Amino acid sequence: MTSSNSTESRTHSHGRCAGPRMYCYHNKVAPLRVVKHNGPNQGKQFYGCPHWPWTHEVQNVDDLQHMKTLKKEVEELKAENEKLEDMVAELSIENTETRRFMEATMADKKLVVALIISWKAIETC
Repeated sequence: MTSSNSTESRTHSHGRCAGPRMYCYHNKVAPLRVVKHNGPNQGKQFYGCPHWPWTHEVQNVDDLQHMKTLKKEVEELKAENEKLEDMVAELSIENTETRRFMEATMADKKLVVALIISWKAIETC
């Protein structure tokens, strides 16, 4: 998306603006940027999507490396989160099974008590 002639962008006119605004596919206003790296396009302006990974100016290679490190950490945290969710699901199943066992045990105890009381009632008759 480099100009208003581009087929990849849309323009909308807004009343008192100096000119039409450029919009990306996300229907967000595309900021006007300037090419800063050395090369034939240095100094030229272009419109870029605000969701572009390097929306903010990158000062040096260390900034890029830091961004890569953060992305890696996010992926690791997502993987750890999935493992923890699996563990929670397993514990939930175990908890349900334990509760059912305890309920069955209580039912057995109640049955034994009922049998003892009924035997005592028969003995006293």
